Order: sequence, then structure tokens, then C-alpha cells
Amino acid sequence: MPIHSFKSFVKDRLGLHFGSEADGRLQSILAGRIAATAAGSIDAYLKSVAADPVEFGRLTSLLTVNETYFYREPDHLNLLVERLVPARLAQAEKGNPIRILSLGCSTGEEPYSIAIALRERYGDLAERLFRITAGDVDDAALERAHAAEYGPLAFRTLPAELRDRWFSPLDGTHRRIDATIRRQVDFMSWNLLAPDFPKAMQGQDVIFFRNVSIYFDPATRKAVMARLRDLLVPKGHLIVGASETLANDFGLMRLIALDGVFLFEKAPVEPSPGRVKPGQGVRADTTAQTGPSTRAPRAAAVRSASTGRGDSGSIDARPDPPRPSAPAGNPVDREPYEQALSSARSERFEEALRRLAPLCDREDAAAEHLALQAHLLLERGDTAGAETAAQRALGQDPWSSDALLLLGRCARLRGDSQEAIGALRRVVYDKPSCWRAHYQLAETYRQQGETGPAEREYRIVLRQLQNETLAMQSTGALPSLLSVKDLRFLCETRLARLADAVA
Repeated sequence: MPIHSFKSFVKDRLGLHFGSEADGRLQSILAGRIAATAAGSIDAYLKSVAADPVEFGRLTSLLTVNETYFYREPDHLNLLVERLVPARLAQAEKGNPIRILSLGCSTGEEPYSIAIALRERYGDLAERLFRITAGDVDDAALERAHAAEYGPLAFRTLPAELRDRWFSPLDGTHRRIDATIRRQVDFMSWNLLAPDFPKAMQGQDVIFFRNVSIYFDPATRKAVMARLRDLLVPKGHLIVGASETLANDFGLMRLIALDGVFLFEKAPVEPSPGRVKPGQGVRADTTAQTGPSTRAPRAAAVRSASTGRGDSGSIDARPDPPRPSAPAGNPVDREPYEQALSSARSERFEEALRRLAPLCDREDAAAEHLALQAHLLLERGDTAGAETAAQRALGQDPWSSDALLLLGRCARLRGDSQEAIGALRRVVYDKPSCWRAHYQLAETYRQQGETGPAEREYRIVLRQLQNETLAMQSTGALPSLLSVKDLRFLCETRLARLADAVA
């Protein structure tokens, strides 16, 4: 049965993009609906489903994946409650609630999790302070969200005390959410590809759009991101799933990091030159909203973004770093750098530092030269010198994974776990396959007593080390502190001990 016309219909109406690997599943769904509706052919079925909202809803339920659970990606909820909401409340006009929108809400676990997190922090005031709206294209899923009854899998990451506090048992396995939480969330049918979004939904402070865009192709993702941006108030925030951030970074909004979590921020409204207040100036370096910035942030701004401390650090859609006047690829510089790298790999650190010195003493020293210098200084025990060199490397290349890895190590040595996590998560954002960053994250979480995140990161490392050849190709230029075999053993040992501790 030809499937291309059906896939085109689904993409045009729902935005869902299916590759050839899904053809078998789509054939089965289509055959089942043709038989159920007695349409007789693909063309006849597509004409009927386009004109029948009920059948369109049934088809949508079969095509969409409603895999979700309470407190999924809890870092986003913590960020909302601890950073975003307090900032919005401080700026909000009296009587105006903070508006939060959850799109692709499926069966309701996400918006109800938001409501629970806010209720935990603000108590009964949450009903007056916040307005939560949730939307999904699947009407059957929305019916289940309204019912608010859930089985045990929905609670797999929800702390037991929250489950017992906000859910009442229905039978031996299912629970229903408390009425105080149910009435905080308004559900509505919402197709992200509809010609118009409801005007009443404009003016959102925060939008959750997690684990939805993975089903869209790049053109659809960009179009949807632009429309969601337009729903936000100035300096409003859009949160996507951790694995989706890079795929949605089209330069339409400013990418920032808060507490090591990446999210998008809508640019504030700039005053027009004709309406500047006395004593105010107009910024000349505003970032255009139609494409990525080409300005590299200052090292201080990058540090703020990578550590998650203080104000948010703008990443401005992965700016291109300035090129040093004498790049590492220059043969004149390449030979002493390769000699220094060879000495470093042989653990002749003083010799390697001497070879690097002429390259790193330049004001425009290359990022890879400075990162190697930072590595050598750290191996020699000079943490402060290593941090200085790594920060200089970030000044040349804000996305230098070697420099960020070194800053993560330095922060851990200083006992600053949050700063370490911020730097390491920046690496993972840019290079998800960097097992060195995942391993450092695992160690940091373990030392903080965060068993769940530590176990997750150790398992990621083990998966990435299954192919030793590929693993070694992704190690970067700097010498590795551990062999792949030793690292696998360490991860397995750590996981076993964590499991014993929990038991």
C-alpha cells in the first residue's frame, strides 16, 4: 500500500515527520482506519478524515506517542519555582497572575507536575498567583487528563511523599490527583499547525514545550518556535526537553543558562530612538531576532552562563568565536603545539609547558593551546593557573569543550559542585556524546548524594563506551586521565555501590 500521500497529509495537518523506518507502523494504522470507516482507498480515507473532526481525533491518537510521567526532567520544575517565578512575581502588576502554558501536555502529567511544584512552594496562594493552561492535539489524551487518574508507571520518578500528599488511591494500583491541583489547570485542544493560535493565549510568562519537537522536521520546528515566541511576553521563557535544545536553536530567541539548565528567552522590547527617556541611551548592539548572533560574548558572560551563578548568561545562538590571528592550523604554530601535546601524553608536564609558553604568552593565543596549558597546570597542582588559562581559552572559543571540562574539574576541586555542573552541562548540550563530561557529572552528583542523576550519567557513559573505537575518537585533544577499560570498571563499580546504598 503506497504510504507517501498519507505521510504528507499527516505532516501538513499535524507537523509529524515520519522516516521510512515508521512505514510498517503507518501502513498498519492506515489499513485499520480504512477498514473501520469503509473508505475503500487511501485517497477516499484522506478526504473523509479531513472533513470529519471525530475521525481526525481518532487518527491523531493512534499517531501520537503519549509516553510521559510526573516530575519528568525535574531540573525544569526546580528552575521554574526557584528562579523564573520569583523573578516574574517581582515584576508582575498587582492582581495579574503568572501565566504558564504546557503544550503537548498529553495525559496531563506535565501541567499537573507544574501545579504541584508551585503548590508545594506557594501553598494556597498558588491558585491566585498562577494560571496554568495545557494543550494537546490528541483529544483522547485530554479526556484522560481531565479524569486525572493514573497508574503506577506515571509515578516512577515522583517522590513518594508528593504522591501520597496529592493523590488518593482508587484501587490497588491507580490513584487520582487532588481536586485542588485539578482546578489549577485548564485543558484545551491545540494543534500547533493550526492557521491561528487562540488570541487569548498571548501574553504567556513561561511556555513548556518538552519532548514534542522531536517529531517535527527542521522547517516545522522553526515555524512553531517562531509562533511560540510570539505568545511570550518580553523576557518570557520557553523550556524544551534537554535533548531538544540544540535542534530548536534557530536564533529566534536568546539561549541562556540558569543554574546549569538551558532555556530560551524572548528579547525585551527595545525603546525606539524617538521615545528615549531623558538620560537613557539606545543599545547599539542589539541582537537581531531573525538569525543567530555573530558576536562572541565576553569571557565573563560565558562564565556566568556556564556556571549558572548570578544573572543569566546569554549564549546568543552559538556565536562564532573570533579567530586568532595565528591559528593552531598554522604550520609555524602547529609543530611546537604537537610537540607539547606529545610531551603531555608522556607525562613530561614541565617540558610540555616550556614548549607551549611562547604560544600561550601571546594576547591572541589559540583556544586549544590555552586548554592544553590549563590541563598541564592542573596536573601540576596549580588550580588557579589552570582556571585562568581555561577562561582565556573560552574567550577565544566560548564552546571549547576541553576548557569547560577543565573548569568543571577545577570547580569540583574547590568544592563548588553547582559551578562544576553548570560547566559540564554546557559541554553535554553542545556535544551529547562527550563521555568525559558525563563521567564528571556522574562523579559530581555522586559526591553530592544525588543518587538518581549519578546513576543516569554512569549508565550514559557505559553506553557511550560500548564501542571503544568511537569512544576514543571523541576524547578530544587532551590526554585522557583513564583508559576506556578502567572507566567502564569504575562506572560499573559505582553503580553497584549506589544500588547497595539504596537497598
